[in-house]
Amino acid sequence: MPSLPALLGDSLPAVLAYCRPHTGVIRRIERATGGNVSHVFRVTGSRRNAIIKIRADRFARIPALRTDPALIADERRALEVYAAAAPGYFPQVLGFHRQAHAMVLTDVFPDGLNYHQHLDQRPATAAEMIRLGGALRTIHHATRQIRTQIRSQGDVWFREHTFDFCLRAREHKALEVACEEMAAQPRQQLILGDLAPKNLSLVSGVALCDLDNVHRGWPLYDVGYFLAHLLIHHLHQPHDLHTLVPALLTGYHGTDVPDEAEEQLMARVTAGVVLYRLASTTVPYPLAQPPSLTQRYHDRIRELLDTATFTVRDLVHAATPSEARA
Repeated sequence: MPSLPALLGDSLPAVLAYCRPHTGVIRRIERATGGNVSHVFRVTGSRRNAIIKIRADRFARIPALRTDPALIADERRALEVYAAAAPGYFPQVLGFHRQAHAMVLTDVFPDGLNYHQHLDQRPATAAEMIRLGGALRTIHHATRQIRTQIRSQGDVWFREHTFDFCLRAREHKALEVACEEMAAQPRQQLILGDLAPKNLSLVSGVALCDLDNVHRGWPLYDVGYFLAHLLIHHLHQPHDLHTLVPALLTGYHGTDVPDEAEEQLMARVTAGVVLYRLASTTVPYPLAQPPSLTQRYHDRIRELLDTATFTVRDLVHAATPSEARA
């Protein structure tokens, strides 16, 4: 991958100047574990750390895919909107260099690890899930009336684009119908769009980053999206899911339990995201688990999608080995 000087060129001094008031004397700059789209670097300073995020004309980790570098301005807009509406959950924008397509942010990972990396080392806890569910509920509540358009291409276009690569690409009728039903839901508001473990920290409170997929959509999409990741990260410890999944949903819903139709729609979304993560060859998703476990769960999720209706409880049940379910 290209170095920071290679990516920024003559803009390097200006971008580093955004860092210094926050970091103090810069001690070290190293590439950080980031997403697939942008190049991410951690700047370690004498006082604190900062993050430099740069969008080039190709995906950072999937160079075969082209992208528009100017779209980093959409993420900047999303960060500013969310930070104002729900302060304390998102990184602060320290500087933005439009010509270099670079953004400088506060570092929301106090131990340098994202939650995906933590889940590779140990299982989630019920306390973490309650905390995350409650934070997501607060964020959705705080942003439900915001009408700011985030996407340069249009929020409706981006919602359909998200459906295309995440759900419709699985080529299953039940998921195509789920996309239609989500688009028809009366509750359409700002949603995060990519609530994956790699984009959050639960070390101290709840911190979320990488708002590159923010758009207007059905809020329970965010819940189902994270729920899918919770499931696949615990296939080797499936009995934990019987505690973790209710904790997440209780943290989010509180006493406002969704109706049966909404719950079943969220279950189908969750199933679609599971398939997206386990079967996508374009966007690989590394898991510290044997392929036999992920393949078995993939096949069971396909079977569930072939049935008329199923619930989140059925998704949890499908993660349990058949001999333990007998």
